[in-house]
Amino acid sequence: MPRKRKSANGTEVSSSHHRSSSTSHVIAPGGGTANDIQKLSHTLGLPTDAVTAIMNCQGQGVRSSRRSAGGAADDLTAAAVDPSMMNVWGDFMADEPTTTTTAAAASTNDQAASASKPAAATTSTTPSSTFSSPSGPRSYALPIQPPKATPGLLAQTGTLDASVPGRSSISKTPATHEFECPTLLFPQSVFGSITTTAKIATSPTSCHSVAITTDGMAFGWGRNETGQLGLGYTSAVVPLPTQLSIPGEEGEITFVAAGVGKYHTILVGSNGIAYASGGNVCGQLGINNGGVKQIEKFRKCAVMGQVVGGDTGGGEDDVNVKIVQVSCGEEVSALLCSSGHLYTTGSSEHGLLGNGETGEYIITAGRLGYANCAKFTRRSIFVQSEADATAAAGGTTAVGGGVDSSGKVKCVPLEDGGQISLASISCGKNHFVAVEAATTSGTDVPRVFTWGSGDYGCLGHGIQADEYYPRLVGALRGPMFASNHPVDAVAGSNCSLVRTKNGHVYYVGKHRQVGEATMRFTLIDALANNSHNVVAIGAGSATVFCSTKAGVTVSWGMGSHGELGYGTGENKSSAKPKFVNVLDSCLVSAVACGMGHTLFLISNEDAEDAKALKKVPKVEKDDIAQFVEQIKGKKSDAGSDEPAKKKQKSKKK
Repeated sequence: MPRKRKSANGTEVSSSHHRSSSTSHVIAPGGGTANDIQKLSHTLGLPTDAVTAIMNCQGQGVRSSRRSAGGAADDLTAAAVDPSMMNVWGDFMADEPTTTTTAAAASTNDQAASASKPAAATTSTTPSSTFSSPSGPRSYALPIQPPKATPGLLAQTGTLDASVPGRSSISKTPATHEFECPTLLFPQSVFGSITTTAKIATSPTSCHSVAITTDGMAFGWGRNETGQLGLGYTSAVVPLPTQLSIPGEEGEITFVAAGVGKYHTILVGSNGIAYASGGNVCGQLGINNGGVKQIEKFRKCAVMGQVVGGDTGGGEDDVNVKIVQVSCGEEVSALLCSSGHLYTTGSSEHGLLGNGETGEYIITAGRLGYANCAKFTRRSIFVQSEADATAAAGGTTAVGGGVDSSGKVKCVPLEDGGQISLASISCGKNHFVAVEAATTSGTDVPRVFTWGSGDYGCLGHGIQADEYYPRLVGALRGPMFASNHPVDAVAGSNCSLVRTKNGHVYYVGKHRQVGEATMRFTLIDALANNSHNVVAIGAGSATVFCSTKAGVTVSWGMGSHGELGYGTGENKSSAKPKFVNVLDSCLVSAVACGMGHTLFLISNEDAEDAKALKKVPKVEKDDIAQFVEQIKGKKSDAGSDEPAKKKQKSKKK
């Protein structure tokens, strides 16, 4: 049976119920207090539990009767159909009955607990909750696997001249190497003999990219001023995808994952070992040598506790800590092993290492330095706000509680922190977002953790404050997410996106220079309201992308180099999600957003895919021959964008 797809130009079917975004939570969505609940109860003639449930489901209702075997209603449902309650609210409750009183109260308290307030704010008293903390360590579905996406053809929108973004003005007339819409990259002249591309990697601060084929071959292109492509030399730009390899082991190691930062690249081999190249000013390569500021060939990373070969009791290539995922920020890197454990290295500023500190010290008067890390070290302390912990234990938080004397939110370690396994991790410019692994029972809702710089509220805790430990995002847990739990996340420069099992996307932070920041994770209702099931998400320096199961891709933000993919003559910015028309009916399985460019994996499995791909333009080596010749004589020019050979980062006190 052919797949049904929705055209970007067609009419979308709106869902009958949807979740609207929550703004400021106290004990109920919309900033409602206990007094507000009481007043509504009196005005509407409803029990407080019913009002709580109505507020908590946020316009959607809780579809328990459709999920349960018998569909029996509970006490609240019975109350809803009582003659004394035959009003619009009663009809709403009868149409979408709630499961249990305790579940409704639990969700309310979850949202209340997640509302960390700034120093000037006070914390309201929260009611008791039956949503308790884990009684013990969770049993995870291991091992954690490398990131997966349906293999496809590689496409890019934006510029191939990686020396331009952030430095030079934009030409009014696009050249052959500047793509205004998604364009297939060298399908014959570079990748002709290769089946398909399996993984793509770039980042909000990087102007270079890596693609890994289904055969495990890695290709890199873009900016190479600090040897970040590991080719053994530096250059302004590597214009064509070039095969990457490990010195002395060419052709012997295949790759399963890649991460790129502003000045560095890390590849993960199928042997469970990570390899790094590029700038190392803050120790972000993790080679256990902070004195080396730059390397131009890939070198094995040093991972705490990792032993290769005979000491593991296995074969020559066996490792006891097998690395499977990697993500890189501007000057920081993180690895996940097959057990889901977290390892970080690089800059400690903003608490990026997740070790509870910045290591800040005085260099000279008015200048600060940071005690960075040069080796991948495991981080096993995960925290939650004191308000979250109190609510989870069934207690209440007193007025003004949950903050210390300086007004900072109090956090306490999670009891099972040392055993937590992560399934995915993503790094923006200076912050991380990670999603917990699923459990073997499937009944535990995976938790979301964020840490690092809290600029524009991108950590999802409701305040602009840095977090020095991975901190639980209280707003993304509880009964509301029991059947629609988080599955993965991406971080942009100053924003974060979380995708759920049912294809809903929650956004927090800011990715455009204009407008207000979104301080709490908010459902992107423009997608959810139109029945879009999102399967791939991406966030760049100023762009956001979502691709759906129906073959629709939308983007919004600011893309002066054409990285939004709208096409020639179209606007290069959009405040709201806008269709990428060239990709209409194309199934996009992965999106990676960088600086000045965006990458896509487009399915090419059947005749329907082939038909959709006919309208996607392509570029071959001969088409950009003149540009390649120009690049050969182009010297590295850092311009206003400082190269990685800069001195230790510092700032004024």
